[in-house]
Amino acid sequence: MKVEDFLGKTDKPILLQFFAEWCGPCKMLSRMIDESLDMVTEKVELQRIDVDRDSQLAAEFFVRAVPTMVVIDQDGVILWRHTGVLPVPEIIKQLNL
Repeated sequence: MKVEDFLGKTDKPILLQFFAEWCGPCKMLSRMIDESLDMVTEKVELQRIDVDRDSQLAAEFFVRAVPTMVVIDQDGVILWRHTGVLPVPEIIKQLNL
């Protein structure tokens, strides 16, 4: 998977949610996002990336720990990033870029 795979497919920014299957906090964050999916996807296009399967993409975005969220624009420019669990209302607040 490459960042180019996501670009040009939507007019919204893209939220890359980097996770690992073995990561408890990643599962918690995914559940929280899933519970508020409509609010999240109203602001961004959500793409979940398993760092164990797509380590190249994780390296490209300098992901050193999971969960990590990175928001990029259609040019691939990073608009926001956060490592760790963040409550969905705070994520939504940050997505009002």
